[in-house]
Amino acid sequence: MTDSVRHLFPQLLANGYTPLPNRDKVCMLKGWPIVEVDEAKCKRWSRQSRWPAIGLRADPPLLVFDNDLPRADVAAAVRAVLPRSVLGGLERIGNPPKTAFFLRMSTEDEPFRELHTRRYYIEGEPKVTYAVQAFGGGPGAQLGAFGPHSHDDKGNVIRTYHWVNDRSPANVRIDDLPEMTREQVNAALMAAEDVLVNFPGMHVDTLAAAAGGGFQPVHDLNDQTIFHDVDGSAYTLQELTEEARNRVMLRQPQLRLTGSFTNDPRSTGSPRAKVSWSPRTGLAVIDFKTGLTHRPMLLEDPETQEMLKLIFTKKVP
Repeated sequence: MTDSVRHLFPQLLANGYTPLPNRDKVCMLKGWPIVEVDEAKCKRWSRQSRWPAIGLRADPPLLVFDNDLPRADVAAAVRAVLPRSVLGGLERIGNPPKTAFFLRMSTEDEPFRELHTRRYYIEGEPKVTYAVQAFGGGPGAQLGAFGPHSHDDKGNVIRTYHWVNDRSPANVRIDDLPEMTREQVNAALMAAEDVLVNFPGMHVDTLAAAAGGGFQPVHDLNDQTIFHDVDGSAYTLQELTEEARNRVMLRQPQLRLTGSFTNDPRSTGSPRAKVSWSPRTGLAVIDFKTGLTHRPMLLEDPETQEMLKLIFTKKVP
């Protein structure tokens, strides 16, 4: 009998997630925000005993609501206002009553790293904060999922992650998770914010970040921009748009790019960017190194605009 979760690496990848080797809640793998996770790496990690836990990187389309609410009555009050779409996700518990819901972000919205309520505290308690966060596929976010949540100073396991009703990313594909739009995410966070601001004894942490978050796109791609995937193939803007669109329609994995299109002299051949496309918002290249979402330039020329519109909205044959 063993409590090892290492065997889950390949299955999590096959189910559409991006697993990472963890120690407790932390990934100590060098370059983990941009490392390419493939079948070979997952098989190797499954044989290594130095990684007792597994985290999931919040790559698109994964969406995670993290209820960082350390008191049961506060957690219950916030839970009561969350929409059915959130509560229908996979529920992971690490340090109760804190909990997290794993869902899927709509492909019609661009990824964001984090949106959140304001942070709060209750007067008279030790310095404990209350907040709800949503991670939507932007760079630099990973969440503990399997194995030990925490150890004591002697190396004994204090808490272990578990999943409500045994429904987890190990047995539920990411395509089968409830889907939410960014508008719905914002509405859910506003509902949680309303509960927190009106909860008895609760105060806003004025030193914390304001509610909101995320990052804005930059419109800097044009017909002269050349993109390279991790295999060395080159794409023009139009070719990249067509490739991204076709992958969405065929439900294929998103294309990974190097950073060469940014003219960053430090760029290597590493797959630091992902390409997404939606009928509503068109092409987006998400650079996980810089945290920027690159989009086509906003051009005034009507003929160019019409051409881009045709590319972005062309229907499936």
